[in-house]
Amino acid sequence: MKFIVHGDTINVSDIRELATATANSFQSELNAALPEGVRQIDLDLSQTQFVDCGGLGALVALWKRTGHGNGTATVRLLNPPKPLQRMVTMMKMDDVFPMATTEADATTSEYAICATPAHALSA
Repeated sequence: MKFIVHGDTINVSDIRELATATANSFQSELNAALPEGVRQIDLDLSQTQFVDCGGLGALVALWKRTGHGNGTATVRLLNPPKPLQRMVTMMKMDDVFPMATTEADATTSEYAICATPAHALSA
């Protein structure tokens, strides 16, 4: 992962996978890189190729660690892959994780695994 700090914002990019297998390393690396007083965490997910419920759990853990967006830090998902967008929306977490995409978003992610009915992930 790559970290760039701009004032009270940290941009995290080069996240290849958000999965159960990588959740602990994602959390450890991010926790070590978070500066004091950060107000916004921008996760650029344009390079993310695989997402599962463990990855979503890692995002929830980050959100909890940063104070649930109540005056501390906001966690924003930039260019999230379509499967993650569907999971966040389906779980009604779009208020928790604001999402922003660009027109140039060439999402390479094709897979998301979650314990939900298959029809809930289609469309």
